[in-house]
Amino acid sequence: MKNKIFITGVLLLSFFLTDKSWAQKNENNRYGLALEKSGESYVLKDARAIKRLNVFDIEKAPADMFVPYRHKMRKLKSEDFNRCTTLRYIFKEYPNHKLVIEVDLPKNRDKKVPYMVWIHGGGWHGGDCMGHKGISTYLASHGIAGIRVSYSFPSDGSDFEASYKDLKDALKFIHKHAKEWNLDKKNFGFGGHSAGGHLSSYMAMTTQGTKFLVAFNGIYDIEHVKPGFVPGKDFTYFGTTDVQRAAASPVNKVPKNPPYVILTYSGGDYLVDQDQISRFEKALKAKDAQVEIHYKDYYSHAGFIGGSDIYEDMMIHVLEKAHEILQ
Repeated sequence: MKNKIFITGVLLLSFFLTDKSWAQKNENNRYGLALEKSGESYVLKDARAIKRLNVFDIEKAPADMFVPYRHKMRKLKSEDFNRCTTLRYIFKEYPNHKLVIEVDLPKNRDKKVPYMVWIHGGGWHGGDCMGHKGISTYLASHGIAGIRVSYSFPSDGSDFEASYKDLKDALKFIHKHAKEWNLDKKNFGFGGHSAGGHLSSYMAMTTQGTKFLVAFNGIYDIEHVKPGFVPGKDFTYFGTTDVQRAAASPVNKVPKNPPYVILTYSGGDYLVDQDQISRFEKALKAKDAQVEIHYKDYYSHAGFIGGSDIYEDMMIHVLEKAHEILQ
C-alpha cells in the first residue's frame, strides 16, 4: 500500500507541474514544495514523507521554506512560447484507447530543424502529451522543434515492453512525417520528467543517433530502488523479477557513444532516491559521455520544470545546450 501511495504522488505531481504552475493549484514555496495553513503560519504539506525518508531536516530548513511563493515569469515573456505552430495527430489506436502526438514546430522552417522528443511523467500510470508543453513550445519558438508523445498505461493493459513499443511506434510516425515537418533527422534528442525521465533516458540509450538527453529527476535503475521510493517492488509494470527490472533500466543500456546528457535532482524530492542519478552518471561516464549534473537543495520533485524560482533558468539553459549540441 505504501508504494501505491508514492506512485500516486508521482502521478499528481506530473499532472500539475509538467504542464502548469503548481502555484495555480496550491500554495507552494519558492522550492516548489506544497504548503498548507497551520493557524497564522504555514507548514509543509508533505512533511511526514520528508521526515520518514530523511530527505532533509525540516527543523534546519531556510525560513523561506514556509513562505508562499507568488510565481510569475521574470526572464521569459509570452512571446517566448508562441512563435510556433502545434499540430495534433493520433499515431496509434487500440480497441479501448488512442495515442496522441503533438508537434510544436517553429514558424520559420526555411531550413531543416532539429527536434526534441518529450515523454511525459505520471508514475507510468497517467499523464498525456500535454506534458512538457511549456519547455517544448519554448524551444520550438527558438528553433528546436518539440514532439510530445503519449504511451499506454497499466490501466490500458500495458507493461513496460508494450509502452516501449508505443514509443518506438511514435518514432516511426515522426520519421514518416519528417520531410513534411522539415525535421533534421540527424539532430534529435529526448527529454522527460520523473517516469518520463526514465522513459526518455531509455529511449535515448537505445535509439541510434540520439545526440541529446535531458532527464529531470528520473528513475534510471529500476532494479535498485531504495525502500519507500518509487517504483516499489509491488509495481509489476516492469515485471516481477530482478532480471526484468534490470532490463528496463537505462543504467544498463548505455551505448558506446552516448549522447550529451543533462540530469537534474532536487534535495527535496521524496519520490525518487538520490542514488538514481549517481548510478546513471557513473554508467554514462564509464562510456565517456559528457554529463551535466544540476542539483539544488530543498527543491521539489518537479522544481526544475515548474512552480519554483529555478525553472526559467533551467529552460534557458536547455535551449542553449540544444542549439550547441543539435547542429
